[in-house]
Amino acid sequence: MLAMHMANELLTPTVAAAFILLAGCVLAFASRQTRRAFDPTRVPLMGVLGAFVFAAQMVNFPILPGTSGHLGGGVLLAILLGPHAATLVMAAILIVQCLIFQDGGLLALGTNILNMGIVPCYLGSVLFHVLAGARPAAGRLYAAVFVSTLVGMVIGAALVPLEVGLSGRLTVPLREFLAVMVGLHLLVGLGEAIITFLVVGYVCRVRPRLLGTVADRLHASGKGLSMASVTVSFAVVALLLAGLVSLYASSAPDALESVASSGPPGAAPRIATDASPAAERASDLQQRAAPLPDYQVPGWPAALGTSISGLVGTAVTLAVVWLIGRSLRRRSPAHDHAH
Repeated sequence: MLAMHMANELLTPTVAAAFILLAGCVLAFASRQTRRAFDPTRVPLMGVLGAFVFAAQMVNFPILPGTSGHLGGGVLLAILLGPHAATLVMAAILIVQCLIFQDGGLLALGTNILNMGIVPCYLGSVLFHVLAGARPAAGRLYAAVFVSTLVGMVIGAALVPLEVGLSGRLTVPLREFLAVMVGLHLLVGLGEAIITFLVVGYVCRVRPRLLGTVADRLHASGKGLSMASVTVSFAVVALLLAGLVSLYASSAPDALESVASSGPPGAAPRIATDASPAAERASDLQQRAAPLPDYQVPGWPAALGTSISGLVGTAVTLAVVWLIGRSLRRRSPAHDHAH
């Protein structure tokens, strides 16, 4: 359903295992770094922002006839939470999508976390702070948001052809698949950059201190709305996106699915569809275990199933991210010292 979520069939077990290990190592690093500088008051915000990104990802928007895309959210989270915490939140979102909704392959979980979480969060954060500079005016700040979001998202998408190529699944030259993936995700990235621009603009107006050191550079000393009010506003928007706006999302194939299933006129698809036994077992396990496959409630009307799935996923994501934040809070050296 969602763009850039790789399926089990796109990877060999060896390549999948390597990327799961890599993602696990980075998540361990992100957990340690988050714990060192953790602000306990941001636990609710972490949870609500995770729920907001999950809900926003359900709203696919058309980018070309027959192809759609959606918000990734990694760079947005990195700007508001920092790259380490943002990576943990993105990993939680992707795990919820994989296990509950069968969105993204179980074998591909490592690559999905790398492409949609690790790379956008860390690369986007670095680009944002470099481009914003030491003392950004508002225009420079927003330009930094736009460019860092676009680049972070597209670079993450550009890894997909490399990962599929390592698995020997490509039926076309790597450069061809890479060019088409990057081209389509430039369009998706433009949509994501606009959404991120709007959200950061909202935060600048109502709670500029959420931008951390950037707020210091902007001399943004006013508090605006309280943290509780901002958190509630994101929660309300998340519920509206998941329960209502998702019903009007584009039903066109996402960019990766569109690229993978098509090819030049008269030619075979760009990716071989023969799955390994491990991929088939993983897909079968997901199909049997996922309670709300493809964001539907089995036996319920499609629209109602989508709405209920969105609300359930939003609530579960909020709870998972909140539990992660609470765990980090309990283990935070600063928190322990204060007690």
